[in-house]
Amino acid sequence: MVQVFRRRKEDAAGLFTVMRGDIAHAVQMSEWKRIFDENRVTPPPNQTARLAQGPSQAFQLVLKRLDGLHLNQDEEVRSYRFELRVSLFDNNLHRFFGRTWKSEPHQATKRNQEQPSKVHFNEVVYFHTSLCLASVVAVVELVSLSPGTDTSQNAVGQGFGILQLFSGQAQGEGRLTLFHGTPRALLHPTLRDPLQMNAVLSAIEGTQLLYSLQPHPALNPIMHLLPPNIMVSGHELIPGVLPPTDSTGKISHDAMALKSLLIQDSK
Repeated sequence: MVQVFRRRKEDAAGLFTVMRGDIAHAVQMSEWKRIFDENRVTPPPNQTARLAQGPSQAFQLVLKRLDGLHLNQDEEVRSYRFELRVSLFDNNLHRFFGRTWKSEPHQATKRNQEQPSKVHFNEVVYFHTSLCLASVVAVVELVSLSPGTDTSQNAVGQGFGILQLFSGQAQGEGRLTLFHGTPRALLHPTLRDPLQMNAVLSAIEGTQLLYSLQPHPALNPIMHLLPPNIMVSGHELIPGVLPPTDSTGKISHDAMALKSLLIQDSK
């Protein structure tokens, strides 16, 4: 009887060990899936890649402030937060490529009930590319975030804009008009004609995103650490690059900000 009891106890302990191992393996696989999803990159179309113009060039895109945001009473009561998502898009071939960058969530603010809301993003984004073509644009989507039933968040698209990156007047400060709908509309066959696109897309009246775009030579020394056509912010963990010491998230000429972690580890 004692032997039977011991055997059952040992079997239960072994089963518990197996279950604990299975749970640890499941957690590890879930973490790997999250890392894979966050770092998945879509290459540019072959036709576009063949049009690359010389070496890769570095740019800084500052997403400053969204003006003219109209919120309904439910959105105000539930304290919706908003984020921006930016993707590269080939306007000629109607293909997204690279990886979608997401901003931090930000709260909307307003001075009084009569005026529309504003969202101060002040997000600084960096990227480098050799595809400095007029057909390559950045698609910027505004997304609202609300608490879900558990720890998750409900994300709902609130509109999008098409930011010209390499046209004649692209660089400098500007205002981006947002359209109703989802960026997936750009993949519809009826929108392959620019004239048809202007006729179909409906602008969100009074809603604009203030931004600035300019070359960023400070990125050149670490360009080999960043894949092309990938947008990153200074707050992201970039292997081989020290994070900024202030809250701006800007990658500067400062040697300390660009020093390799390998050099630091060798001290």
